[in-house]
Amino acid sequence: MEQLLNWRKGVFDSNYQVFNKGLLRFSLNFSTWKNTAIATTQGGIYLLKSEGFSHPKTKLINNKNEVIAVINYEWLAFKAKIKLSTGEELEWSFQNTWLSRWSINNHTDKQLLFNAATGNGLIHTNVDDDLLVVIGLFIREYYARILILLLLIVFLPLSFRGIF
Repeated sequence: MEQLLNWRKGVFDSNYQVFNKGLLRFSLNFSTWKNTAIATTQGGIYLLKSEGFSHPKTKLINNKNEVIAVINYEWLAFKAKIKLSTGEELEWSFQNTWLSRWSINNHTDKQLLFNAATGNGLIHTNVDDDLLVVIGLFIREYYARILILLLLIVFLPLSFRGIF
């Protein structure tokens, strides 16, 4: 079942809303200072909680405190592996150098393609699975935050060098 979803987020915040045919399907609200988020879907409320630095991972936890999925990040390759509680494994990766297109797929029958513009985008999917969409947006925001942090680490000292 082919679906086209729209998503949007604030320019200076990390709160996402996903729409299907103009109706709100779910929201994803990030913590300001941590890589955690709460997803509110029609199926329930979920927590995405990141941990670790050298081998980072995120757990997707339902309201019964059960781990539904684990995301393991490959920082240098800007990729992630998703392992669902069912045992199914999927891959997340950027599809272009501008980091405005990314995908999730299991290399057989599930594929989600994400596109981004400034603060909004489209999702083309062949599965009706809100949690995979949540995971796709979460990982994108995770990497966006890392890139911003790296840019601050590199360019902030350079800007102070010119002042002093």
